Amino acid sequence: MESKKPMCEEEADEETLLSLIDKRKKNVKRCNEKILYYTAQLKCETSELDKLKKQLEAVQSRKQSAKSVPNSLLKKRKLESSSTSTESSSMESESSPAHNETKSEPSKKPHLFIPAMLVPISKPKPAVGSLHTASNYETSHQLGMLKQKPAVASFHTARNHETSHQMGRVKDKEIDMVASVGTSTKAATLNFNSTNLISSQHKRKLRCLELCPTDDTLFATSGLDGAVNLWEVQEKLTSAKFLGSVDCLSPNKRRWPEDIAWHPDGRRIFAVHSADGDDSQISSFSLGHLGHQKEIFFLEEKAHQKGIINRINFMPWKTQRPCFVTCGSDHAVVLWKEGENEGRWSRELLHRNQHSSSVMAAFGLQHKEAVLSVGVDKRVVLFDLAAGRNELKFQLDSKCLNALLSPCNSNLYLVQLGSPGQQLHLFDIREKPEELHVFGWEQEMNESQSALINSAWSPDGWHISSGSNNPLIHIFDIRHGGKRPSQSLKAHSNRVFKAAWHSSLPLLISISSDLHIGMHSYQ
Repeated sequence: MESKKPMCEEEADEETLLSLIDKRKKNVKRCNEKILYYTAQLKCETSELDKLKKQLEAVQSRKQSAKSVPNSLLKKRKLESSSTSTESSSMESESSPAHNETKSEPSKKPHLFIPAMLVPISKPKPAVGSLHTASNYETSHQLGMLKQKPAVASFHTARNHETSHQMGRVKDKEIDMVASVGTSTKAATLNFNSTNLISSQHKRKLRCLELCPTDDTLFATSGLDGAVNLWEVQEKLTSAKFLGSVDCLSPNKRRWPEDIAWHPDGRRIFAVHSADGDDSQISSFSLGHLGHQKEIFFLEEKAHQKGIINRINFMPWKTQRPCFVTCGSDHAVVLWKEGENEGRWSRELLHRNQHSSSVMAAFGLQHKEAVLSVGVDKRVVLFDLAAGRNELKFQLDSKCLNALLSPCNSNLYLVQLGSPGQQLHLFDIREKPEELHVFGWEQEMNESQSALINSAWSPDGWHISSGSNNPLIHIFDIRHGGKRPSQSLKAHSNRVFKAAWHSSLPLLISISSDLHIGMHSYQ
């Protein structure tokens, strides 16, 4: 007699099938989105191809007409020359025959007429020259009359030009990368062929590393000594030139910058400090004021109530005036808007009661005015400014230390957690709390993940780099289905805080507690 299948097994099978059906539905949805995207992409590429063909036909027709012009002019010149020489010889023979005998015979070779070619002259990109003379730099930067130097683009390889072109297309037409997350069995690795360490010029441990948004030769570092240093990438990609430093310690408590950010215009750097006491919370300075302490500007407005201000991030929204958000230990997320007069900023408290602990990071979405924040309370909160309320709120299994939006997909974002082996979690803003994939690296279970260890997206959006408590830079390929780093680069003698990707060059720049800056070039 056959034994009946237990009820618990039937229920388990039913749950498994329901889970698989739900997952397949999502896959079908993503495939449909992918079909729509590539259909639109095909139309775009076909249109671009037609335009290029028309341009080629126009260039060929201009070349053909340019060749025919000299021939017609040459024939015309020959006729004019022959008629002119005949007339002049007859006139001279009639007027003075004796003089005509002594005078040498004029050349019968006609003069060629070569039409001038219009060559388009491209203005060289203004490059930062010497920043040691502050006033000269300020004037030159504003007028765009900086001394010409070898531009960074001059040593771009063909691969870099192709990458830059692809990145430009990415900005114009967003790629749906979500469907590719965790689908590949093999990770794409980068060939690092050169690593060089240079002194950071900081007296105490480094804290921040940020690349300029408008000039890809510049980047800034900050440290516990209160200094913000400016650097310029050199041609061979193995070194950086120290351009100057500004002492950014707060005036009362002498607090160092906890985080720094470039203004979207690329001419100013902002720093956030502490909210304890009556100290200034936010400072800024212009690049033309390097080395001039009196030119540091401290905002009078104070929005945070206590503790450390953890992050500052400028918003990607297309608004009349730039704005940024700050978040800190007082559980608050604050929006700052620049006024008509440069240096005047107004503040708006977005929320202070959505997090029950310190807010570690906040960034703005690209497609709408909304701010996503994460905190030590393990919460992820998406706040809609227009509606004035939360659009999304959920809790993870471990404290959140950082969050970053993908540079190539407005729906894909990364949350960095403090759980060993599962530090990096990828999410789709449309899928709400369900994570797409989890990455991580090995570390001691009793070793806490430092909030100073940060991650960074590559410009093409396919790779993520992260510092670690060990002297390693971990690199992850988001297409890879595995959970471990696709490769790890040992370049420092102590823990690595951050490794940032250069926007147009095959270069990774890192900072470490060994007081060095790492320059890592790859192919």
